Amino acid sequence: MKTKKFVSKKDIVIPAGTVFENCDGCKTEYASGNYRFGFGLTKDSSGTLVYGIDELDKDLPEWFEEIKDGA
Repeated sequence: MKTKKFVSKKDIVIPAGTVFENCDGCKTEYASGNYRFGFGLTKDSSGTLVYGIDELDKDLPEWFEEIKDGA
């Protein structure tokens, strides 16, 4: 199965006050329709977001654009 990639067309913001919980030793598996994005916070800190994208959502083109091969 070919992996799909989407690029965001708008800012997605994590608001101040969002609680981050420790997950040492946890393993979570995600089903189809979830996309991962890694980002750096500081030189010694990073994170990963997993975002569920329903490809049948009529509003999808407003928020995301699929990256085609060779892009």
